[in-house]
Amino acid sequence: MKTARFLGQIAFHLDFIGRFIEARDCASHAVLLWRSLVAEDPDSHTPDLARQLSSQGLSLSNLNQHEKSLDADEECIALCRSLVEKNPALYTPDLARRIGNMGVHLSNLNRHEESLEVTREYFLLYDALVIKNPARYSSERDAARHRLEQCLLRLGRDTKLPDSAYDSVLDTNK
Repeated sequence: MKTARFLGQIAFHLDFIGRFIEARDCASHAVLLWRSLVAEDPDSHTPDLARQLSSQGLSLSNLNQHEKSLDADEECIALCRSLVEKNPALYTPDLARRIGNMGVHLSNLNRHEESLEVTREYFLLYDALVIKNPARYSSERDAARHRLEQCLLRLGRDTKLPDSAYDSVLDTNK
């Protein structure tokens, strides 16, 4: 476990300083280690595997390997969804963040309609979190709103969202 965590930290720092190939390699090794730990004890290590898959997705995206990045995102999000089922209060913010990352990666692949759908979910998750804890999640919801507006703009759609955006965000014809 310590080795997996350490490799993940190294990958993060390598990404930060622009050494993307080494970051990807460290992240990939860490994912393999977390997978073996999840096989032994899923309840303890699934959150770590999800986090590392998200990091791996970022490393792959930094190398313009967007399809592979999307694969890591999809696996990460599936794990996060399973965690939310067990403990929504703890894991919904992680799920929202990971879905937001996936929206960016879809946009990088010029899959703008899919990016819009994913970003819509990202926004709605944060909008729901703001209801429970406005002080903690308002800035994240505002960032999600901005990304949603950017998605709409790329598709040539109306970008003006009301303060309570549920109706307009759920209406796919706008």
